[in-house]
Amino acid sequence: MQSSFSWEPRRVPCRERGERRVAGLIEAAESVIAEAGYEAATMSAIAERAGASIGSLYQFFPNKAAVTQALRTEYSKHFDALCAELAESAAALNLEELVGRLIDMTVGFVDSHPAFLALLDAPRSTRTPRAVRNLILDRFESIFLAQRPELGKPGATQLAVVTMQIVKALNQLYTELPVDKRQPYVEEFKLVLYSYLSRRLAPRGRGCA
Repeated sequence: MQSSFSWEPRRVPCRERGERRVAGLIEAAESVIAEAGYEAATMSAIAERAGASIGSLYQFFPNKAAVTQALRTEYSKHFDALCAELAESAAALNLEELVGRLIDMTVGFVDSHPAFLALLDAPRSTRTPRAVRNLILDRFESIFLAQRPELGKPGATQLAVVTMQIVKALNQLYTELPVDKRQPYVEEFKLVLYSYLSRRLAPRGRGCA
């Protein structure tokens, strides 16, 4: 699955040193975009933050959109790993626990990836490839199939698509709120998601009405 998380730099690093250089450039892009926002971030600022020449940056990434797509792909890899962990434990959780874990996982991911909220305003050209986005959808499907195998793939897909849209709405609101105002709305979104899923999944175990 990890091989599906791909992006296409101008120059493919073939040695460990080159891979470290690319990782450093992506990390620098994360810092600059988190601080300045996507529009204000520049290739020069990214190169300077990485301690690299602008020519070195352009060796691997032809433009800001390309390095941003690489950053988004790295973020998708990290989120996929979190979803995989949740899928492994989903069968042992009741619905209330599952919803709490999923929302808290998402918020924790946003808080620990500083450029994530800034990337919400980046243009569509910087989006991760569809294959990568589909893998995240597959993870959500696996979470619901672990809870209710009888759903089958079509039923799990429907739940996954709607849940992802709820999570996206939370992310968008999260970026618009002051830090000290966020948690009450996180709890509201837990209620929204639980209310939706409780109508689509037969409640089971403690904590389910």
